[in-house]
Amino acid sequence: MYKKQLMNSNNINYLLFEPTHDNKHVTIIIYHGWGSSIYNQTFLASILANFGYTVIIPEIIYHDSREALSNYFSKAIMEHYFWKTIIQSIEDVRMFIQSLSLSDHKLIILGSSMGGFIASGAFVQEQQIDALININGSAAWLTSEEIFQKQGSNAYHEIDAIEQLDPINFLHNFKNRHILLLHGQEDTVISPIGQQTFYEQALASGEIEHSHLSLTLYPHINHSISLPMLENIVNWIEERFVITKNTHQS
Repeated sequence: MYKKQLMNSNNINYLLFEPTHDNKHVTIIIYHGWGSSIYNQTFLASILANFGYTVIIPEIIYHDSREALSNYFSKAIMEHYFWKTIIQSIEDVRMFIQSLSLSDHKLIILGSSMGGFIASGAFVQEQQIDALININGSAAWLTSEEIFQKQGSNAYHEIDAIEQLDPINFLHNFKNRHILLLHGQEDTVISPIGQQTFYEQALASGEIEHSHLSLTLYPHINHSISLPMLENIVNWIEERFVITKNTHQS
């Protein structure tokens, strides 16, 4: 069981899901996809909270009460705001984490779709985040931007900002932290090539131990979160942050 409430920190609204029993001292911050809402993440958050994890879903700039846009899937609006939203959100993550009292919790950042871009960018910048879960997103930003252009998008007008913050350029910041990459193999919205590129380059660099990095591609899955993905997420968290912790305490 869990309790849910709408909270505010540093002028950012967020949904808080707190387990009412079996609190495992793991907090998961969730960032949603483009054009979505914190309220659309309630199902995912409730599942995780029922496993004993605290779940926080902050509002993202240009969504919900934060200057929401009129038509998210207009080509012009997507080209102008998609990367702008990601870059601004990474700055928000820093301030948001500092405002929370999480000293006795393991901290996991989870993002899906655009949220996966945000989560990956924040993970390389904020060393206090213990783990990253990227679902149908990308940690190889330039690779994904090149794919967007091949699919018909115009180049982002501040391409240098993407290059400067591209997580794949900060592999040295990933050491001793855990990364889980999940992607639908048939994803027609965000190509899994971004996840694969990051995974291959990260392993080739020697900066990340193989045991700390996992990539799973799901056949016959498009741009969605499947039940096998949820099962993988829970098992992965339990193995790395719950079972080990309980073993050390005994």
